[in-house]
Amino acid sequence: MDMIYVDSSTVDQIGYDDEAREVHVIFKNSGHYIYSDVSEEVWAQFRDAPSQGKFVNEEFKAKGYAFRKE
Repeated sequence: MDMIYVDSSTVDQIGYDDEAREVHVIFKNSGHYIYSDVSEEVWAQFRDAPSQGKFVNEEFKAKGYAFRKE
């Protein structure tokens, strides 16, 4: 899985593991989070969002995606 650097005030890098259906988010100040059971469609929306930080809050957190911190 390749990580992508993004232009965000809160998010440094993002990535998607299509086999595990997991989105990896490395935040600038709070570490590496892995969100589970994410469809490729939601991943594409996240990757292409104008604000990845806002997307994390409005999609992954607000909709209660399971996550773990590494």
